Amino acid sequence: MNNTAIKQDFNTLEKTDILIVDDDPSIRKLLKRILETRGYSCAVAGDAEAAALFIDNQNVDLIISDIMMPGKSGVQLLEEIRKSHPNTATLIISGQRDREIAESTIEMGAYGYIYKPFQKQQVLISVSNALRRRKLDLQNQFEVENLEHVINDRTHDLSVANEKLIKTLNGIIKAMSRAVETRDPYTAGHQHRVGKLSAAIASKMLFADEKIQCLKMAAVIHDIGKISVPAEILCKPTRLTDAEFNIIKEHPLTGYTILKEIDFPWPLADIVHQHHEREDGSGYPRGLSGDEILMEAKIIAVADVVEAMASHRPYRPGLGIDVALEEISDNKGKLYNPDVVNACCSLFENKEFSFN
Repeated sequence: MNNTAIKQDFNTLEKTDILIVDDDPSIRKLLKRILETRGYSCAVAGDAEAAALFIDNQNVDLIISDIMMPGKSGVQLLEEIRKSHPNTATLIISGQRDREIAESTIEMGAYGYIYKPFQKQQVLISVSNALRRRKLDLQNQFEVENLEHVINDRTHDLSVANEKLIKTLNGIIKAMSRAVETRDPYTAGHQHRVGKLSAAIASKMLFADEKIQCLKMAAVIHDIGKISVPAEILCKPTRLTDAEFNIIKEHPLTGYTILKEIDFPWPLADIVHQHHEREDGSGYPRGLSGDEILMEAKIIAVADVVEAMASHRPYRPGLGIDVALEEISDNKGKLYNPDVVNACCSLFENKEFSFN
């Protein structure tokens, strides 16, 4: 589509759900026909320059773009969209030869990719998932921004009474936890259960009440960084690719980035940042080891593994508590802190704790 045609569209289109960007007219026509049969309003552009002009003047929910086009590539268009229109969802069109490039676009923010030759159902499912995820992302973004405003507005009042501080912080933590778990219904409740087990381990290790309270708060939002992980990766029923797992591994740093500017009375951001570190330095994201890791993070690391292994996941059924305890026992002193492992195993062996 040339620029003149696009300018004419500005005068006629009240709302555009989807912009299709491809230099092949037959591809544009096919996708437009498939999507319009399901009631989507569609516009088309023949290259990245025309697409950029369009979205600068027209609100678009979703852009479906080819990777390889004359002039500016689809990857360059994706970079521009991420910077100037971050609330616009993107899907990438790829031939089989572009698979590696297509997967890398997921790391850049694309919601997925559609392979040629198209199948109608594949296109409709991909578009539906992308639009649904965009809606969730916008809701989560609003909730997080709202929570930040709530925290800022109440900061000076919270200093008046410690009891009110704890009550308010607990409410915020629960809201943050729910914001994450709406993205991943298969693990809903995971953070809450990790929080309960973490608190029980800390109590067994004779932590002071205030430290237990801090630890439980950190555990209940330890996966807050998964807000930035595409929902299809979180819920994927098969093994993740290396590129997808690398995206997952960013969530402790993302969680730290979200929390570090909030003036909590405890180091929640640092605890969340470190919950995937391991005693021998083999963890992530920083490869910390031994005493470099906060004890609270070491407790969450053990509770996280035990709950995850014992519970159902999209890619496998629950393995049970016995298997989970065997995992932490076999790796005691290597991956997991010995004192934490001993306390956790004792809780279950003496029937002092149950996820039920």
